[in-house]
Amino acid sequence: MKNKKFMPWLVLAFLFCFTGVVFACWKPVNEPGAFTFISEQAGAPLEGTFHDFDAEVCLDLDHPETNSHIEVTVNTASVDAMLPELDEALRGPDFFYSEKWPKATFVSDHIEALGNNHYKVTGKFTLRDITKTIVVPFDLKYSAESDSPRLVGNTTIKRLDYNIGLGEWKDTRWVANEVVLKFSVKLKAS
Repeated sequence: MKNKKFMPWLVLAFLFCFTGVVFACWKPVNEPGAFTFISEQAGAPLEGTFHDFDAEVCLDLDHPETNSHIEVTVNTASVDAMLPELDEALRGPDFFYSEKWPKATFVSDHIEALGNNHYKVTGKFTLRDITKTIVVPFDLKYSAESDSPRLVGNTTIKRLDYNIGLGEWKDTRWVANEVVLKFSVKLKAS
């Protein structure tokens, strides 16, 4: 009777080892500079970081289109552009309005492998209660120093699509409409 209890585990181990299925789920390691944005203000680059975020990254590395998903939540009040008065304005009603909409989220719809640890994820990005579909290319990078991979990528959104920058800030002469969202997130097994 004892052997029958072990039989399902042996079958699963056989399938995992001999079919090449590689599936893993990770959580982010909260590091400084993991989530950043780059915009242009009056012709000069403006960069900021979000210090408070969470995510779940689950990938079937061989067939990401089947079982994989990525979900990210960023606390907009954690914005840091290294200027306290600018940070306060970014948290306010003309920009993120963090009091009313404290979270920005991304939920994947589809993940595609592009080869050599390059992927493309399509999903719903929600900011200020406005949801748009975006495409984000990313790499899953491994290093000899760590057994944890790093998720690295970027995409460009248009801030006015999400009502970021109201009033006088709608004028793209002062703040560019295009904003680059960048991430370099170390992952740990969840």
